[in-house]
Amino acid sequence: MKKHEIHILSKKAGFTSMKEELTKEVEQFLDQKVNEGFEVVNISFTYYESAELIAFITLCQ
Repeated sequence: MKKHEIHILSKKAGFTSMKEELTKEVEQFLDQKVNEGFEVVNISFTYYESAELIAFITLCQ
C-alpha cells in the first residue's frame, strides 16, 4: 500500500515575484521529497484573492 502526503505551500508578494519565488520553493521541496523516495502525483497552483499564490502538492511513496 502506498503512503500519500498532501502539502500546501503559499507565497504572498507582488504578482510576478510571488510566482517566481513559490516556483523555486516548490522545486526545492520536490527535490528533497524525491530524494526521500517519494513520487509526485499532482501539483496545482491557484491564486487566492489575487494576493496569494498557493501550491497544492500530492506525493506518494
